[in-house]
Amino acid sequence: MWKQMLGYVPVNLANIIISFGTIAILTRLLDGAEFGRYALAIASLHFIHMVVFTWIEAAMARFYARAERRGELASHLKTSYVTAISMGIIGLPIMMGLVYILPISATMKTLLAFAFASTCLTLTYNIGIEAHKAAHRIGRYSAIHSTQSLLGFSAGIILILVTPLREVAPFIGIIAGTVLALLIDLPFMLKQTKGGKFEKRRARAYFAYGMPICFSLMLAYILSQGDLFFIAHYMGDLSVGEYNAGYNLANRSLDVLFVWIAMAVTPIAITTLEQEGLEKTKKILKSYGEFLLLIILPAATGVALVAEPAGFILGESVREQAVSIMPWIAFAGVMNGFITYYAQRAFMLSRKTGTLAATMVLPVLLNIGLNIWLIPIHGLMGAVWATLMAYGVGLVLTLVVARRSFPLPLPLKALVQCTFACLVMAGAVLALPSAVDTLPDFAELLVKAGVGAVVYGFVAFAVNAANCREIVIDFWGKAKARLKTSKVEART
Repeated sequence: MWKQMLGYVPVNLANIIISFGTIAILTRLLDGAEFGRYALAIASLHFIHMVVFTWIEAAMARFYARAERRGELASHLKTSYVTAISMGIIGLPIMMGLVYILPISATMKTLLAFAFASTCLTLTYNIGIEAHKAAHRIGRYSAIHSTQSLLGFSAGIILILVTPLREVAPFIGIIAGTVLALLIDLPFMLKQTKGGKFEKRRARAYFAYGMPICFSLMLAYILSQGDLFFIAHYMGDLSVGEYNAGYNLANRSLDVLFVWIAMAVTPIAITTLEQEGLEKTKKILKSYGEFLLLIILPAATGVALVAEPAGFILGESVREQAVSIMPWIAFAGVMNGFITYYAQRAFMLSRKTGTLAATMVLPVLLNIGLNIWLIPIHGLMGAVWATLMAYGVGLVLTLVVARRSFPLPLPLKALVQCTFACLVMAGAVLALPSAVDTLPDFAELLVKAGVGAVVYGFVAFAVNAANCREIVIDFWGKAKARLKTSKVEART
């Protein structure tokens, strides 16, 4: 797992740059209303992609190891590519027609047209990316995905600066980055399909597996981003920008970590289940859950503790309201992450994806009802309360149902240990002299984050939270052995 995680460092650095760069730069280059419309378009893009396209991407990842074991890899790849390209070609005019008839402003129609065009193109690109992850081609995956992400982000920023495209520019940047990545990667992937056949029965099996995942992701996305549309309806585009800025600054801090760890572990878990059996897979998942708690809980606590000084990252037009919701969103992000990146692995591995979708219905309905009730009364905080309550119900429900589909370990001991370490960390940061609060925001952020990290690390090591002591000792022993081997080789 560690080796895989280190291999994914470049792509995760790119994700960090883009995640925080988007918030820091776009909230300054765009006014609050423009950023709000951009947020609505991004949410719509992801929603449409999940509903229509994600099933074939999920099937590519889940069935890669099985197809390789059976000597059917070329057909697996060809079926996936033919399906993806066909869906993109058919889907684009349908989406453009949908945008044309929607009763929205001309600006939003232009935004959505470019957003939907980018997602149709991205589908074909994602098939190759999922194949690289499933095949453990970490170097190629990191190089291509990092390049695509950074180029698309940079192109979008440049277009905002030198053209009047404003909030449309980032989507044109995404298209440019994806086209370049396809020019590099698609010839390589098409060679892998040589000798394979497009098989309708295979496509139908992939649809049966993946479509419930689409439905569950759709529901999960409504749960996490549906607030934006209710806020837009009740409060306007500026409030959408404020909420989205605070939500993303808090949640993306955690999401980057969730994605990084899951990116490394998921292919290992699938390959292990297919090749080595259930017991080994359970051990991997237990270590995975413990490691998530060890890393994510202190990160969320840290975000809550430094929300105010971290606000300097945001543009002034959205900063005040955004900062006020960040501590709450951080802990909502923990629950969301464990639903998406831990509990749902049970449904993926057991291939009971229909059950996965069913677990999300109640939390989504609860979230919608609470938003309608609370936003008109409490404004942005109403959306926050709705999110927290819906995620709490969703996490409990998903874990209970997941364990009926697959023997998913519950790392309760690690939860208690990591929570204790976080409480001590929070106490230490809150006990810092008041003079720290008078420092410039960046300096205050560094001091509080540094103190929190040191205290958490010390306490976690002392109580051996999530077996971190063994991890550190093992890592240190291997590092010393490698250093000794290198010295011996240098002498000889």
